[in-house]
Amino acid sequence: MKPQKHKQQKQEEQPLLLQQDQPMEHDHTEEPLREGADICQQLMDRYAKSSAPQHRHLLATAAAMRAILDGESLPLTPSSYFGAAMSAVETTSSLQTLDSTEIVALMSFLTIVLPAVPPQGVAPAKAREAVEVLAEVLAREEEKLAVSSVRSAVKCLGILLGFCDLEDWNSVKLGFKTLLKFSVDKRPKVRRCAQECLENAFKCFKSSSVLAKASKLVLSAFESCSCSADWSKTTSPEDGSKDDKLLKSQNIGFLHMLNVLMSVCPYLSAKVSIQILSELNKLISPRFSAMTHILKIIEALLETLAVGYTFQEIENVITSLASYVSSKENPVDTVMTAANLLRVALNKIQTGGSSSWIKNLPVVLEPLAGLLAGEADAASQASSILKDLINEQVNEKTFLMESQPSDDVSEESLETIAIRRICIALESVLSARGETPNQHALSVISLLYLKLGKTSYIYMRSILFKLVHLMTTAGRDPSIAVHLQRCIGSAVIAMGPEKMLSLVPISLHPDDFTCSNVWLVPILRDYVVGSSIEYYMDYIVPLAKSFKRASSGVKKSVPRKELLGHAHDLWKLLPAFCRCSSDTDKQFRRLAVLVTDFLKKKSLMHESVALALKILVNQNTSVLGSRVVKDLDTCAVQASGLESQTLPIYTKKTARRNIKALSSCSTELLQLLFHLFVDSIPATRSYLKDAIGCLASITDSSSTREIFVSFLRRFGILNNRDEFEGGRDEMDASTDREQGNEHAIDENAKRCLLLELASFLIEGAQKELIDLVFSFVKDTFQGSNDNGHAEAYNTLSNILKEHPWFCSSQYSQLIDLLIGLKTPSDTASLRSRFTCFHVLMVHALKMNSEEEQEEKEDSKAFFILNEIILVLKDAKEESRKEACDVLIHISSSLRSISPVSSVAPYQKLIDMIMGYLSGSSPQITSGAVSALSVLVYKDTDICLSIPDLIPPVLSLLQSKAVEVIKAVLGFVKVVVSCLRNEDLQSLLSDVVDGVISWSSVSRNHFRSKVTVILEIMIRKCGFAAVQLVTPEKYKGFLKTVVENRRNKTSNEGGIANKEASASQKDVWERGYTRRLKNKDLSPHSGEYETSLSADDRLEGSKKDGDLAARKFSKIKSNEFGKRRKRTFHQLRSGDKRKMELKSSMNMEATIRNHKASRARDGNNAGWKKQKK
Repeated sequence: MKPQKHKQQKQEEQPLLLQQDQPMEHDHTEEPLREGADICQQLMDRYAKSSAPQHRHLLATAAAMRAILDGESLPLTPSSYFGAAMSAVETTSSLQTLDSTEIVALMSFLTIVLPAVPPQGVAPAKAREAVEVLAEVLAREEEKLAVSSVRSAVKCLGILLGFCDLEDWNSVKLGFKTLLKFSVDKRPKVRRCAQECLENAFKCFKSSSVLAKASKLVLSAFESCSCSADWSKTTSPEDGSKDDKLLKSQNIGFLHMLNVLMSVCPYLSAKVSIQILSELNKLISPRFSAMTHILKIIEALLETLAVGYTFQEIENVITSLASYVSSKENPVDTVMTAANLLRVALNKIQTGGSSSWIKNLPVVLEPLAGLLAGEADAASQASSILKDLINEQVNEKTFLMESQPSDDVSEESLETIAIRRICIALESVLSARGETPNQHALSVISLLYLKLGKTSYIYMRSILFKLVHLMTTAGRDPSIAVHLQRCIGSAVIAMGPEKMLSLVPISLHPDDFTCSNVWLVPILRDYVVGSSIEYYMDYIVPLAKSFKRASSGVKKSVPRKELLGHAHDLWKLLPAFCRCSSDTDKQFRRLAVLVTDFLKKKSLMHESVALALKILVNQNTSVLGSRVVKDLDTCAVQASGLESQTLPIYTKKTARRNIKALSSCSTELLQLLFHLFVDSIPATRSYLKDAIGCLASITDSSSTREIFVSFLRRFGILNNRDEFEGGRDEMDASTDREQGNEHAIDENAKRCLLLELASFLIEGAQKELIDLVFSFVKDTFQGSNDNGHAEAYNTLSNILKEHPWFCSSQYSQLIDLLIGLKTPSDTASLRSRFTCFHVLMVHALKMNSEEEQEEKEDSKAFFILNEIILVLKDAKEESRKEACDVLIHISSSLRSISPVSSVAPYQKLIDMIMGYLSGSSPQITSGAVSALSVLVYKDTDICLSIPDLIPPVLSLLQSKAVEVIKAVLGFVKVVVSCLRNEDLQSLLSDVVDGVISWSSVSRNHFRSKVTVILEIMIRKCGFAAVQLVTPEKYKGFLKTVVENRRNKTSNEGGIANKEASASQKDVWERGYTRRLKNKDLSPHSGEYETSLSADDRLEGSKKDGDLAARKFSKIKSNEFGKRRKRTFHQLRSGDKRKMELKSSMNMEATIRNHKASRARDGNNAGWKKQKK
């Protein structure tokens, strides 16, 4: 297969006649006419002012036709105009008396009139006569007529065919033959017009007899062109004489005929299509230069042909295409087109239900497999086609029963022969030219393993041996090692670890204590799925023990450590053999004994055991739907990119049996994990907690409670009367620290540890255990210090999330408990506390009870809302973010609740927040405004659904509290930014009236904030609309805002200009600058302020932004000897503004250093002169 060189250049040099004709652009004659209006008058209106000769002749022709109609008192309809024009053509025995311009005008007039004729406007007999007249004119005067005249006549023929009797072949025969003749004309416009008309004619033919005869004419024309074409001397695609041969008229005519077939092949009769397919099949050859056209037509024919009577023809095409793809002398793009066509042809046979598809399967796959060893681009495309074919054609069921191997080759079935040939072809790719196979070949082999499943052990074992050999020789190359591992991993999934290890055993040689195939262990860890626990117990564990025993007999430390490492790696395969294990219900009791031993004696196995237990529980509970499993671990294959992987899935019946087996041993394992958790270091608890939570979810809640109670008593937190002992206060802890009583100091740590442990038990807990844990949480909160509060909040939030009934039954007690505690300072505790508030607030607002009860519970809800609003004004950014988040979560939950009363829960929340607007404290008022800003930013429709929301907030602009004014201006900015333009129009007057008065106040950046708000409204609603509602005394300020906005836009564009960049570089080099002195010594005017807006975005503002926008610096350039002005562009918002400020300060520091250097050298004379 030849690589393509200078492909673009070759395409440009290729004659245009080889390319498929493109649709012609419409000229003036094809502009539609108005229905019901006089055609002549319309043409007069259109071209009366034109001085072009063709337009004058067209108008003269139209006027003559109208004069004829007026003389005969005929109506000025399109049909009448058509009759008059055709009479003019018919009565003129020869067009020699007319010049070329007049002929063009007459034909153009016909082309204009015919499309305007209604469907029944021309009788079939008259249409047939008109066709005969035009066909005669074209036959007699073809060489004398101009291209535009011939094209117009051809178009008229195509339209007239639609008026003929389409059920009568004699009526359309002459016109159809004429169109077919001109569809291969050497003139592009004529040819394309004829091809379009020919295609439209086929679309109109409904009679099968007419369609069959028309198809035969196309076939006859194709055979005639094919016979006249001569490609015998074209030796190769790059032969120097190719262009000369293609330019021969007969060859060019054949190429045009191919374009005709491309357009009409969907409409040809089945018999003719099969004949054309056979003829095209003969042309599939490396020596034929127009293969792309041939292949496209074959593909179109395959899509339209019915399968029933074409099996043999399609098989012939497959054979020819396979031979073409196998040839190494063909260009890449054509080969890939042929390769894709092979897939289409094979799918066509299989869709038809023929059993011959299995015979043709290797015929198709073998040449495609050969492409995998080629160039990267071709290999990638071939890999994609092969994988599509394997997905569509290969499955385990087909080859499992029918493809059993036989000693006698003659007795093998077609399926067995086919799959053997495919595997041999892929195996040859692995050893092609002695090179390492590329990733594309390996991905195809991976997919074939997965599709064959268990039968891959029979047919692909030799490929496996090749892969093993490559892994041991070339596996150290990281570029190919990962693909080899993935391919072998697919083999593990397909045939199972049992068959894999029987072919590639992991073994220990007792003579020299060397190991073989231990590189397979990491692959097994990632890809074993659907195996059996029994195999792990009976084969893997004894193998690991043999490695450990061998290590005790080795004196050298390095080999001994390696053997021990191999033993541990084998033991750690436990989670892999638990993935979708096939015998969980039968073997788990036996496995529980081994797991218990691991937990007690082998600390290195703790993580593997915890992961295995988690997998066993999650994959079964997820099937039953009893738990929502967010991190279900199936196998690494899901993240490895392998395609079409179908993992084993438990049925509900199997999952129930497995859960029953797991539950029978879960109490003992859970107690053992409890001990490990409380006795282990924090680093090892992360994987234990997941296992504890999973086991607790399937363990009887009373058993879990007993275990938890035993640990509470063990640590002295619960006495014998099942009463909680109060936590130690801070004074006692301080005394113990001074006396060195470490045991007493650890009591609070143990309490925190048990609270963390309790949070894992919540999911499957029943009421008794939940009550016990809640009592434990209450006891912790009631302590005199804050020890354990973070863990207690987390546990309580888990209870409220997992058990909604608890919130309903303990609502008042929970509210009283939480509001009695001070707001925590650490973020984790605050987040958990707000999670509790989320659940409680939603519960309070959605309750539909009696009015007195509702008022009482609403008063409790105000305590929650009050704290959230106060935290919104907290100094710590993390705390403010948590308050924003919980407010958004509460609003989202309430919006999803259907209202059961006149006031929706979500609106009730808004009303509660608005109640704080009249608060006496500026802090709480501004916090309420900030809360509304958060909700509006999240859901702008609040402003429309609650019309009374914005006016009360705007009224706060009359306040004298700076904090409140800042919050309200921030709220207004959010509103005008988020609202749609049409919705903002209705609020324009109120917003402008409220904020415009603060434009005269420059302190606290009020003027800058108002400027930003006005800019947004001008951009959305337009300057005129904003000016209309602006008071007269502030219109000057509004005009300044607009001017500054324009200056900012123009200055930003000027800074990007090359001349400005060159001028700036000149300033740096010569050291001339003029600084605007201000507080931060930056070249920008005004103070720079950053603040956190309601939507958590960093925003910046400048003091007196309108004044700063007019300031500029003057720079003198020695190169041009003249003064230049450069206006400083305004600072932008966000991070970009900060970057510009930093850049300006760095530039100024560079200039100062440069000036100081010149001063030291005594070269500051120029500066002194400039200063004077």
